[in-house]
Amino acid sequence: MAIKQEYKDFFGQLNWPDIKTTDQEITIPSGKILEYNEKDKEYVVRFFYYNYTERKYEPKNTPQIIFDKNFDVREILYNNTRKYDISYFYLLKTVLTDFGNFNIIKISDSYKTISAQKGILRISPIKLLEIIADLNEASQKIKSQNSAVTLYFTNKVHNKHLKRKIENVTTTRKGFFEFAVDRFNLATKISKRDYEKFLNENDISALALLSEGMIKNEVFSDDFLRVLDDYFIKEKLQKIIKLGRKILNLKNTSLRSNLAKAIALEVSDSQIKQLETLWQRYFEKNLLYLVFSYKKIYPKVELTDIDSDKKAPDFIGINHYNGVDIIEIKTHLANAMVWDNSHKNFTFSHEMSKTIIQTMNYMDAIIQRRFQKEENKENITKFTEEENLYHPRGIIIISSQDKLTKTKLTKAKKEKLKRDFTKLRNSLQNIEILTFDEILKIADDYIKNIRSQTP
Repeated sequence: MAIKQEYKDFFGQLNWPDIKTTDQEITIPSGKILEYNEKDKEYVVRFFYYNYTERKYEPKNTPQIIFDKNFDVREILYNNTRKYDISYFYLLKTVLTDFGNFNIIKISDSYKTISAQKGILRISPIKLLEIIADLNEASQKIKSQNSAVTLYFTNKVHNKHLKRKIENVTTTRKGFFEFAVDRFNLATKISKRDYEKFLNENDISALALLSEGMIKNEVFSDDFLRVLDDYFIKEKLQKIIKLGRKILNLKNTSLRSNLAKAIALEVSDSQIKQLETLWQRYFEKNLLYLVFSYKKIYPKVELTDIDSDKKAPDFIGINHYNGVDIIEIKTHLANAMVWDNSHKNFTFSHEMSKTIIQTMNYMDAIIQRRFQKEENKENITKFTEEENLYHPRGIIIISSQDKLTKTKLTKAKKEKLKRDFTKLRNSLQNIEILTFDEILKIADDYIKNIRSQTP
């Protein structure tokens, strides 16, 4: 059997000097490129390249290929006028690294699995072609992504230094994002700090926006969204409630005890010295989960012309009705009510009254747009229409059921306290008063309600 004409044409395209072809082999001065072994009915391909500078042939560090006459070796060879090689061989070596170094690749339909022995890798043509096809796809992703990354960062430099802004477009090929996600999904990452080693604030913000957009546009599967719900409702929220109850069980304002310090560390890495600050940090991290009506929370937005040393409310929240809420946090130990012996009823305590007036002052400042920094107003109005600033609402979180008053309670006074507290807080216009245990109970009931509706 003579060498197939298509092989003669393939190697003839190299346009190398002194290349010779016979019925049994194709040769160059340094050796045989292709030969047919009539006895074993096999072809052998060896790899060389022509050094145009020195005008000589040199061997390549590429294994020989031995294959039978029924396999078309051109399907796995790469050819141009200067070289021929195994397609994506640099990647193929990485894929087949388990089989060590091999200097011969033997291709035959008789091989059912990939194996290697004494430097010979044995593989079926179907499996090899599958690997080459997958490597072709991987190579295209790598090239495309390298180009996309280059374009993205050069555009950023352009936009920074030149007046004409270049808008970024999506150039990532399908399937490449899997690489980045897989690297960040390794089992070695078990805490927030493990991720922060590789992510800066811009990375985290970009991921947050991407996730939010994909959830809103229902890109994720229903099964994943159910898992997400389970995490935030059954796990995350339960942890938040449990931590809130730990703080609620603290008996005094001092945070010097080992228990208080341990609870403070669960809330924040930074040192916390005051109980009110502890609650503020707790709500700063968890308010969006505990009160299910906010789409954005802004802590400590400074306002002007406030008759108080405290110029900023604890939080400004934008609820899902686009309303603006002023949120003030005190402590669960603060007494909201005092007994008025002359009128035989309960009334707001001095601290409660002071907090109400302070909240009203903040609301007035919002209505009159008295922001210390214009950018704060701009940030808030990104999430709500500016006209909603004319109708803010106040929310005060203070006290707890067993700390509403210092007054010793008889059964009658206990009922009186409950009625008077309800009447007084219902009488306030655009201000809602909630106790800390009420907030936690709302969250608890939310979990129970969701579970009761789960099939």
